[in-house]
Amino acid sequence: MPVVFATPGKGAQTLRDFSVFLSGHEGDCNNVLEVVCDMSPSFLSGIAQTLPNAEVTVDWFHIVQTLTRSFDEVRKLEHRDNKLPKHSRWALLQKWGVESLTANQHAALLQLIEADTRTSIAWMVKEKLSWIRAAKTPQAARWRITNYINYARSLIGTEAIFEPMRKTVTTLERHAERVVRRWTSTYTNARMEGLNSLFQAARARARGYRTNKNFITMIYMIASPAGRVLNNG
Repeated sequence: MPVVFATPGKGAQTLRDFSVFLSGHEGDCNNVLEVVCDMSPSFLSGIAQTLPNAEVTVDWFHIVQTLTRSFDEVRKLEHRDNKLPKHSRWALLQKWGVESLTANQHAALLQLIEADTRTSIAWMVKEKLSWIRAAKTPQAARWRITNYINYARSLIGTEAIFEPMRKTVTTLERHAERVVRRWTSTYTNARMEGLNSLFQAARARARGYRTNKNFITMIYMIASPAGRVLNNG
């Protein structure tokens, strides 16, 4: 899956730019049938405007990323007023029971849970998310999403500190069917996330690029059909 088009930004304008590019290369936006993306309202609006026949799959990576960020906001809010145990910050970003947890991190997690901290409640909501991903069918995924939303709301309640997570759960609910499409389209952003790590590594080696144009040129060199031609030569 090579990169055929890159442009600065991440909103509706990027889709309009892509539409112009496609038309200029004898392409047709009506032939784009699938898009995998995050839950950006602006980007989704751009899809509706420029790719009328495209079905949208919300990539699982972005669900996890969004929930992890909102969970970390809760942790920061609580830590500001009530210092959390040492070693807990990085432990909370790991999965329970994984080998990468140190003894100190494991102890910090237990301390958080036993103390019934708000952070531990938010962490349990985050951890439960993996239960959805384990669903075998679209029907099972839809049922698990519904039950997960109910579970999350029963835990976080109405306390102000949980507002970041309430927003994320509501966002998941709003895009539930687009998330379920993961089980039918089978498309993900995994390859693009892998490519992005190569792009960022190239930028780090260059200590940054003076312009977006230079960075985009490097992206094409790494992952476009032109790059393949040069490599074969």
